[in-house]
Amino acid sequence: MPTAAETLRIKAYLVVQRNQVRDYLDVAVLSARYGTRAGARALLDIDDYYRDRSGDDDGVLTALVTRLSAPAPRDVRVTRELATYRNLDARWQDWSAVVTACTDLADALVGELAS
Repeated sequence: MPTAAETLRIKAYLVVQRNQVRDYLDVAVLSARYGTRAGARALLDIDDYYRDRSGDDDGVLTALVTRLSAPAPRDVRVTRELATYRNLDARWQDWSAVVTACTDLADALVGELAS
């Protein structure tokens, strides 16, 4: 069974690689559950675990901060369907709450990098 940190890293890697609403949602929920600052610390070493397959010279962490700073999933139409997700807490049925959690996590990552 993966640890909390590994679960968050897996989901964050999917944000970079797949860029789907579900991936952002999972990262937002996990970050809120573990705490934004703890989540940021868990993601700081994501480059040690994963490699970006896009061919860019930047690492996964750079791509992740970019994506989380301005979530723009490929399946953007799904953002209007969150209320239909089974057993999804009401908080996360609003895409703006997901965006806020993602941008807060991106800010926390930048803050951790700066310290």
